[in-house]
Amino acid sequence: MFNYVIGLWIATGIVMGFLMPPAANLQQSTAMYFHVPMAITMLVAFLLAAWQGVQWLRRRESRNDALSLAYGEVGAFCGLIATATGSVWARANWGAYWNWDPQQIGIVATLLTYGALFALRGAVDDEDKRRDLWAVYAIFGAVAAIFMTYIFRRLMPEATLHPNDTLIKSSRLYRVALWFNVIGYIMLLVQLAGLRARLEMAGRRLKELSWVTS
Repeated sequence: MFNYVIGLWIATGIVMGFLMPPAANLQQSTAMYFHVPMAITMLVAFLLAAWQGVQWLRRRESRNDALSLAYGEVGAFCGLIATATGSVWARANWGAYWNWDPQQIGIVATLLTYGALFALRGAVDDEDKRRDLWAVYAIFGAVAAIFMTYIFRRLMPEATLHPNDTLIKSSRLYRVALWFNVIGYIMLLVQLAGLRARLEMAGRRLKELSWVTS
């Protein structure tokens, strides 16, 4: 039932994105209803990955490690979508898909960081050591993501093309539609990460059974 609610919620959010008036200080803002919520969902996913990593270090429960990895993977996928939709937004408002804007650089650097973290996890053979290292990686990744996607841009406000007061100056309808989409994508994140974690746990169980029967 909850899956139907999420599907209806997201479908409604997509329609709202195409019907809402443009945001303040932007020539075209339809892509923003998907770009910004996806970027926020990415950060939420990385924070949840770090939290589950901490829980693994505390409790040593395999489920926490599986959830941490799942949130990291789904968060990285959200980051890819945010980057793609951000390029469409940049083309519509600033004339090019890539402008070397600090925000663009920051999100690409974040994705590269997580790509390296996934590779490092895969390079460790010992299961417990891999999980311990990933927990530390997830905490580091969350801190790096916050810095590169939020703080980095604000260190050089004169260099960014992104408006900083859009939420304040835009209409109430714009804000409602934006946060409606944010909530929908976060609900989808939780569902997808839960499914991915269950698949990870099932794969581990099958591997354990194969060792027992071999």
